[in-house]
Amino acid sequence: MSKKWSMFALSLTLLSGSLTACSSGSDSAKAPSGGNGDNKPAKLKIGIGTEGLQYIEGSPNINDDKYTKKLRELSKTDVTLDLIPHREFDQKLTLLFAGGELPDLLQTHGINKPEVAPAVDTGILIPLNDLIDKYGPNLKKNISKEAWDFASVSKDGKIYGIPTTNPTPNGNVMMVRKDWLDKLGLKPPKTVDEYIDMLRAFRDKDPNGNGKADEIPYSGREKLAFTEAFFGAYDVLPADWKFENGQLVPNMIRPQMKTALGVYKKLYEEKLLDNEVFVQQAKDWDAKIKAKGIVGLWTHAARMADKWSAEVKTGTPSAQLEVIPAPTGPDGKGGFGIGSQVGGNVWVIPKTTKNPQAAIQFLDWFYSDEAQKFLTYGLEGEDYTVDNGKINYKFPQKQDEIYKEEMHQNWLRLVGPSYLTNNEFMKARPSGDLVLKAIDLANKEGRKNDGMGMPALPTLQSRPELGKDGLWLELAAKIVTGKESVDAFDKFVEDWKKRGGDQVIKEATEWYKSTHK
Repeated sequence: MSKKWSMFALSLTLLSGSLTACSSGSDSAKAPSGGNGDNKPAKLKIGIGTEGLQYIEGSPNINDDKYTKKLRELSKTDVTLDLIPHREFDQKLTLLFAGGELPDLLQTHGINKPEVAPAVDTGILIPLNDLIDKYGPNLKKNISKEAWDFASVSKDGKIYGIPTTNPTPNGNVMMVRKDWLDKLGLKPPKTVDEYIDMLRAFRDKDPNGNGKADEIPYSGREKLAFTEAFFGAYDVLPADWKFENGQLVPNMIRPQMKTALGVYKKLYEEKLLDNEVFVQQAKDWDAKIKAKGIVGLWTHAARMADKWSAEVKTGTPSAQLEVIPAPTGPDGKGGFGIGSQVGGNVWVIPKTTKNPQAAIQFLDWFYSDEAQKFLTYGLEGEDYTVDNGKINYKFPQKQDEIYKEEMHQNWLRLVGPSYLTNNEFMKARPSGDLVLKAIDLANKEGRKNDGMGMPALPTLQSRPELGKDGLWLELAAKIVTGKESVDAFDKFVEDWKKRGGDQVIKEATEWYKSTHK
């Protein structure tokens, strides 16, 4: 066992212990009050994204779901979940803030995101400092100062959001069909060239054994999502930034990006990369990997390695999963972006909320022992039984059971520590060791983002097309699919700078120098 892994395991143990200590006694979360002196449960309308999860998007009415009902019962809060489609999440938030009816509690991906930042500046979102001090003892104790001060959570010393937290800052790893590697006599690849050789073998040598040339070597989702590994090999993860030559510059315009796009163009042309990668929805991506069993390599969250291991068997019972290091580039390094302990979701409260106290108390409840037991184990009698005080959890095996578990373990866990911090649960979990291996791997690789924590830049707020999902994505799609030459990148950089990019770099550099003295 490596020293680094030992420290990680120790941190999980300490976090689990601190949770027990803080969620008992005088700081135990109290039920939100309706505010009318009638002891009725407070009503909260919550705007929450579907995250592309099959259980959520397939529900005829998420508010009639048994887990939602249990959430109401245990939290003593009359919760109504207002779903925001995953594919339209950013656009829907923009429309909501522009004049739609806002929920009482709203999921965002950070107050510094272009679709959210104007709502902070115009007073649509309320500061939460005093409310947290008065009604959120568990939030205050368990969320670190670093997380509260992060740009996606606070601005000018005022807290505008309640953050989720990450058990590990590096989220994604490479997942490969180990049975395919074994059948073809291949060792896990390391470099970009070795990865390409492996993908060609997946394409040409019928590793699924059905006699058809139907294998998709590497697959991802729309907008190149979950395919960033080869960008990482060249240290140009598209959403990240690098401080060089006295300036903070977006990776999407750095010279190495041109090389990386050339690699993706080759992968696409040779059908080593799924040719539907710019438009493919989550459900179709899932079906290719799981039900059809025709994908050899993909990228996803380290914490979900056990779920993927089980899910690939639903379509191919003999399938085996392995997690492997991301491809390394010319400098011998690779991996995905090294993130923050602050998670991807930040919960905000609009000024139209009639009972913000109840919203804070509701989120504070998630740190209670009661909440953690429900979110980790689900429903007694259905997901687990109790024998002499010991919980016997029914670990999921079928696909629908896996989707159902994701609902209560992750989607409904609005804030609070992950089930990954529950050592007893993880030790008993089938393939729990694969999850721990994936997390260890994620912690050993990755690329530093010098723009980590940067607030929404004024020019990017007014000119969102200058961001990753604007002009750059349009160019990347044209180059990768062969509609444009790789040399089109040079003109893109020139045009990007003229259209406001130079001002973006100036603003980013001023922020960086002011915070990295």
